[in-house]
Amino acid sequence: MFQKIAQLPWLRFILAWFITFSLASICHSQFNLWRLQQVDVLIPLDERVSFTAQDWLGLLPTYGVIIAIALILAFSVTNMIMKYLLAARPYQQLLTIIAGALSILTVHSILYPILNVTLIAGARDSGLVIQMLCGALGGWAFYKQH
Repeated sequence: MFQKIAQLPWLRFILAWFITFSLASICHSQFNLWRLQQVDVLIPLDERVSFTAQDWLGLLPTYGVIIAIALILAFSVTNMIMKYLLAARPYQQLLTIIAGALSILTVHSILYPILNVTLIAGARDSGLVIQMLCGALGGWAFYKQH
């Protein structure tokens, strides 16, 4: 299956985006629910699942699009580096993973000064590292289909 996907770069990208956005959205939701539990709010499993699904759908037209743009830019720059710096080719997997993580860091670094608020509450404090890991997993998925 992955060999067929590798022949269609836009499908590789869509899968990488889906993984990045879905994990980032789920982590955002769970991070917020965890914070509520820290102040003794009881959240049953069915509400957790419902909240997470609603967040996924709600974040799709905003955070989903922002992540797509960030990943397109990150993977394009990585591809240019591979094309022009032959010495970087052995590090293609690592660079693609780093590109995914840095794309998420860049999004949050740019949006905070503009909006003067953390756009994704789940990206506050250690949540930003978790969001970056979601981007790294998307980068890994993009590379693995290569």
